[in-house]
Amino acid sequence: MCAPARLHLGFLDLNGSSGRKFGSIGLAIDSHQTVIEAQIADRLRFNGIAPIATQQKVAQLVSQFYSSIGQHIPEDQRGVAITFKQLIPEHSGLGSGTQLALSVGTALAKLHTICCTTPQIAAALGRGARSGIGITTFDQGGFVVDAGLTEQSLVPALIAHYTFPEQWRIVLIMDPQHQGVHGTQENNAFKELPTFPITHSHAICHLTLMTLLPALVEQNIQCFGEAVSAIQQLIGDHFAPAQGGRYTSNLVASLLDYSQKLGHSGIAQSSWGPTGCVFVENEDSAQNLVTALQQHAKKQFDTDHKITFCIAKANANGANIDMITSKKHSEHSIRNTHD
Repeated sequence: MCAPARLHLGFLDLNGSSGRKFGSIGLAIDSHQTVIEAQIADRLRFNGIAPIATQQKVAQLVSQFYSSIGQHIPEDQRGVAITFKQLIPEHSGLGSGTQLALSVGTALAKLHTICCTTPQIAAALGRGARSGIGITTFDQGGFVVDAGLTEQSLVPALIAHYTFPEQWRIVLIMDPQHQGVHGTQENNAFKELPTFPITHSHAICHLTLMTLLPALVEQNIQCFGEAVSAIQQLIGDHFAPAQGGRYTSNLVASLLDYSQKLGHSGIAQSSWGPTGCVFVENEDSAQNLVTALQQHAKKQFDTDHKITFCIAKANANGANIDMITSKKHSEHSIRNTHD
């Protein structure tokens, strides 16, 4: 099981006065993945690279699965061995929690031959409470817009899905010394921040429908980038009191500002950060930007700061699932097809 990371580029409507709230913009990327293997076992066991905290989260996910979708599975058949091969960095803005939950839930459903959809798994495991980007990109990859939630929604409704231009690249700027807002702090932020102005919601929806998506279809990186940056400014300034500014990491903010001074238009922070991203037209532009940012960082920052850079492409397919039947033991296992 190999699930791609995702970028979350902003909300359509944080005001919610229309009866529908949130609505998200984002895409799947190929630079980071959650990769697990799962097989039937005598009890719940973990192998591989996951720290104790992650194992505890997965144990809770397994319990939630057997309390909902898998509640009909007998107790003595609920053992599973999960091996962690790769993990998306936690609280970095790349959707690690959703991809881990969906990977575990999908693996268990496959092992028990339970027919269910990814949105059903997401709802059962408590994902999709605000954004549906990670759910759709798990299934389909690509560039996604969802319509947010009504009071009756279990997960956000998908309203747009596009193939991201193959030649475009995203330069990721990562600050491993910071984490994005999460958990209780995140919940409190949504409760305590002032009401998002409806005029800003209107502006974001207009930018998305009349600039961002047409630029994506016409493969106009300049217009696409300008729309991303404009949306990000409105969203980032709203969340600034909770995350310490428009961007979570001051170092990432400095490098994003420098990217803009170099002439790049698509400047963003994914979700709560701290990961920043710059959209560029091709691989050469991405390599040149990384070189320029590395040189700038070397001059401007203390050597103790561990800013890292990564060039990503869009993931166009979503998660890879490989079902294997062992002839020796006559049992199923699920693993990553790239491993």
